Amino acid sequence: MSSHNYIVGTSVLFASLNCTGLSASEEDLFSLSLDQLLEVKVEARKVTESLQRTPISVSVLSQQQIQQRNITDLLSASYFIPNVDVTTTGENSGCTHCANITIRGVGQVDPIPTTDPSVGIYVDGVYLARSAGSMSRFLDMEQIEILRGPQGTLFGKNTIGGAVNIRTSPVVDETIFKTSLTLGDFDRRDLTMVVNQPLSDHIAIRVAMAKYDKDGFVRRVNGSQEGGEDDFSLSAKLHYQASDDLSFRWQYSRQTQSRGSAPSILAAKNDDAILIQLYNIFAELGGGVEPIEPLQVFDDKYLSASEQSNSNSFRHTGISLQADYRLTDAMSLKSITAYRSLDAFYSRDFDNNPVNIGVTQDWQWQNQRSQEFNLTAQFDDYDWLLGVYYFDENISYRADFNFFDGLFQALEAIPTPIDGSPLSAPTDIGGAGNPLNAAFDFHNRFLNEIENTSYAIFGHMNYHFSPTWSGIVGARYTREDKRQEVTGLALEADVLLLSRTNQSEAGAVTPSWKVFSPMLGLQYQPNEHAMFYLTGSRGFKSGGFNGLPSSAAAIRPFEPEHLTAYESGLRSQWLDNRLRINISAFYLQHKDMQLRGGESTQEGVEIFIDNVGKTKTRGVEWEFEGLLDDDVGASISGAFTRSEFVDVGNATQVTLDSTPIRTPKWSLTSSIWKNWYLGGNKRLHTRLDWSYRSKMYTDVFNSPFAQTDHLRLLSARVQLDFSEHLSISVHANNLTDEYHFIGANDFREVFGIAEYWLAPPREVGVTMTLNF
Repeated sequence: MSSHNYIVGTSVLFASLNCTGLSASEEDLFSLSLDQLLEVKVEARKVTESLQRTPISVSVLSQQQIQQRNITDLLSASYFIPNVDVTTTGENSGCTHCANITIRGVGQVDPIPTTDPSVGIYVDGVYLARSAGSMSRFLDMEQIEILRGPQGTLFGKNTIGGAVNIRTSPVVDETIFKTSLTLGDFDRRDLTMVVNQPLSDHIAIRVAMAKYDKDGFVRRVNGSQEGGEDDFSLSAKLHYQASDDLSFRWQYSRQTQSRGSAPSILAAKNDDAILIQLYNIFAELGGGVEPIEPLQVFDDKYLSASEQSNSNSFRHTGISLQADYRLTDAMSLKSITAYRSLDAFYSRDFDNNPVNIGVTQDWQWQNQRSQEFNLTAQFDDYDWLLGVYYFDENISYRADFNFFDGLFQALEAIPTPIDGSPLSAPTDIGGAGNPLNAAFDFHNRFLNEIENTSYAIFGHMNYHFSPTWSGIVGARYTREDKRQEVTGLALEADVLLLSRTNQSEAGAVTPSWKVFSPMLGLQYQPNEHAMFYLTGSRGFKSGGFNGLPSSAAAIRPFEPEHLTAYESGLRSQWLDNRLRINISAFYLQHKDMQLRGGESTQEGVEIFIDNVGKTKTRGVEWEFEGLLDDDVGASISGAFTRSEFVDVGNATQVTLDSTPIRTPKWSLTSSIWKNWYLGGNKRLHTRLDWSYRSKMYTDVFNSPFAQTDHLRLLSARVQLDFSEHLSISVHANNLTDEYHFIGANDFREVFGIAEYWLAPPREVGVTMTLNF
């Protein structure tokens, strides 16, 4: 079924069957009352409710906070959210648009599409199934909600580590025009525009678009740059209020990105590495290729010798239809029908030098269809949600790896096999046409064709068995069917390395799983200012495939991961609602982790992704936010987390002494802001934000080289409102110019290289905003 027919079909269904009318007009971010500033509304449980009444761990970034903290995407947002880490590069990908998110130590290592994300991203209720293309600039945001822990009884697609619920601004019932221009360091040029226009009493549209451009901050010796931006975003919405009880929202979005290489450098080297020595020996024996010269490492920490023409790009297109129907005063039905397509590419220069020790290139072509129905009810003694979800996707994935380019040709140029055996029956490598040379053809291509289908029914109920006590129960039943066809090729030797397709004898890989996920909780609210809760839940991350198998024996699926989470917390407001104190404590048991494992065979040790790890994680999170008077506020939030492996089975990446990746023991953030009234319509807004993370490992091997230092980041913003229509702001990120990296690999022993993927240095910008 085409995406057009898919959307229209559900539209017709609901036309024969919503909720409120067009949204009220947008509020001035700096004219909110004290109660409004502290009264945060969330939709974490599929109904709009106060954050202080929500018995799950949720961190919220409002439209105001996104703007005032100079947040542009999920990566910059993560610095202000305790126990959340976001990187784009993943493990060995070099991707700039892949969102690899870790919450409370549960995350995804690599953006490869044969593995599902551990943390789900939802944009206006629609699940983004792949990491690639998920890291795009924010446009016309209303709010971001970070939900920690397993999410299956409230959201259509199950996720094990948590969910990022992104809500863009709704269509409103008045004419609005907003535009902003930002100029800054590295020749930054951002232009955004938002138009909201009623077309009649029942129909209104909202269109937002933006163009982002910036030069890179890592320089290459040849004069080019890495880490720049060339992005475009478009969002169009149409809201139709068919009646007092029925409404429709149609939405179209498109994001494109065309960037060069991820900002990376060669931070350390080993010119005597095993494979470099081997390459140079074969180069001398066979001739035809030049030995690898000593690699270049610079004192300048933002300088690279790479000459590879790398690229990062994607096109992400989505269309959705949401229908809301109010059945009665207490009961509502919602439908979200969506189609999305993704065309993504990313590559990297493994060595950041003119030689080719390694170049990787990845292509992902994906399309997905989803349908979700939510039936919600709110009564005096209980409220509940019942959901049905369907999702399917098709993925074509191609990965090209070219390590030590010319090694195969050097072996072919050797006159005879190295041990002197005849070419007609060789027992060693070397010599033209020797089939044994193919083992040293490291220019490989892997082709994957993947089909994923998921069906789920889920429910969630709160029963208020007294004015102060409530019970919480939830459950989810999921069935997932997956299919993989994979082929591996040695390109220089022109050899088929492996194949598992419909045409092969073994056929395609076709696993299927059925999982039941329960949730229980208790909520106690002694008064209107405080609420205590206790929950226990179990979630899973779907199984997957080895998309880059080392041999035919490694073509096998791996099973789902499972997480059992226990959490208790306090939500409270004090001092006449001027002070908010929220505290959560949690304990996680994470088992059947999808890590690289090993198995002995007649040919040696096979390495593949398997269910081989188990961790235990415990910690505490807190958020304090207060208003000192009408114009001054401050906040402090943080987390303490301790995570450890308790079983590693036959894992090849970790031991019992390993520390789970991207899980700092301490993460803290604090803010202070003040508004100044200058007379007339002029107002000055000042803000200072600080964040801290203790040391953590950015690779699963726990290489000391890949361990971050204590990270302290400071940002600031000063905004002058000349009137309600015009404002100018000066803002700075990483004000102290802290040098830090978001990813690292240490392969010096074998490949001779250790690389950093860098975060930007200090950036200062000026933004002018017009609002009519």
